[in-house]
Amino acid sequence: MGTSVRLDYRFNADVTSIERDGDRITLDIANWRPLGFTPRTAALADAVMALAGPGAPRDRLVAIASGAEAAFDYYIERFARGRLLAWTIADEAGELARVDALASRWRPRSDAPPSGDLHLCRFAYLRRDGGGVVLDSGLARARVVLAPRGLAALAELLATPRPATPGGLAESLWRTGFLDLAHLDESEARRCWEFHDLLMHEASRNNRDAVTIGGVYRFEGQFASAPAIKPTMDGERIALAPVDPARIRQRSESLDAVQARRQSIRRFAQEAISVNALAEFLWRVCRTTGHQPSEQQTVISRPYPAGGSINELEFYLAVRRCDGLAPALYHYDSHGHFLVRIAGSEAIANRIVDRSAVAMGLGPDDQKPDLVIVIASRLPRLAWKYQGMAYRASLMNAGVVFNLMYLVAIDMGLAPCANGTGDSRQLEEAAGLDSFAETAIAEFALALPA
Repeated sequence: MGTSVRLDYRFNADVTSIERDGDRITLDIANWRPLGFTPRTAALADAVMALAGPGAPRDRLVAIASGAEAAFDYYIERFARGRLLAWTIADEAGELARVDALASRWRPRSDAPPSGDLHLCRFAYLRRDGGGVVLDSGLARARVVLAPRGLAALAELLATPRPATPGGLAESLWRTGFLDLAHLDESEARRCWEFHDLLMHEASRNNRDAVTIGGVYRFEGQFASAPAIKPTMDGERIALAPVDPARIRQRSESLDAVQARRQSIRRFAQEAISVNALAEFLWRVCRTTGHQPSEQQTVISRPYPAGGSINELEFYLAVRRCDGLAPALYHYDSHGHFLVRIAGSEAIANRIVDRSAVAMGLGPDDQKPDLVIVIASRLPRLAWKYQGMAYRASLMNAGVVFNLMYLVAIDMGLAPCANGTGDSRQLEEAAGLDSFAETAIAEFALALPA
């Protein structure tokens, strides 16, 4: 790497051409109308024109503008608002990295860097994207695409934290938001955010308008969506008793009354829940109520709302004890209202219940729940349509199911308790699941109340 590193400002690829007629400048912008404007001085027009091609460092651009820093920054702010700028980190030997804005209004810091040693921000991470290596962060609304020499320079920098001396790589990476002080005094609120929480928050919302989020059917034409109805699993089929909706309506309390009594119950009865009560609970919560075939993506309906009516969630029961049902792990077939017993799953079913008891803070002498409903996500069903938000949507869908489970359980006089944690590997092992195709994302304990 050369001895002096600079951060060059330039127009990005969305600016397809730039023309000047006197001091009148016109930018042709992809997928938008031409943008014409007249800087108030010829020097400012010169500085704007210098953003074409490889660009130049900010101090050089301000010098071209005859020192009119505030006036030039006005244009930088306007271009950043339209996400028309990019930046190059380079030295005398050439480009080290490219910096792309992920959100309108983003631009590098222009204030003086701190004097202490810098290291990688704890929210930053390095990954491969296509054929390149990308430095990304849940905190920075920009992305650094590293050239091979830039990657080597970054490795050297990470090995030995150093201050942001002028002309160093550390200064450029600090200005773009990827380096922090080695001994950073974080606020209490910031300390509460973990890496993965901030990453999913930023990446799955429209905080980054350069990234498409939502229902774009991104794999349409490449491969078919996973089927709406999961093929019946191998194992013994256990028919569940039919449910009489009229009887439920006769004995159910009002929604207001059920909501007022809704609570997590962690004290369970000596008596086991019955298979008929379990059948009614499953029927009221997660049965399939409608099926709409489509050439694009078949959708189904259930008693709870789900994003796009895709209904990617599947329901498994880790049964410790149930009157009329042997201990094992079962899959609930929501389309036929029956259970499929997964062979050889008794031990794992017990381990799932044990972990649930720990998640609920139960002691070794406390009565464990009779069963745990494991909610699994067939995420490719959602990801086939939704870009950037599939996992977030699945978690929100599971949260909706949790609420319905609570209401139905309280109405039925059962003891419900949602779990905050669980081990996805247990379900994957027992059911032989490909974790990319289907994985556990939530657990819900159920029994009779003490």
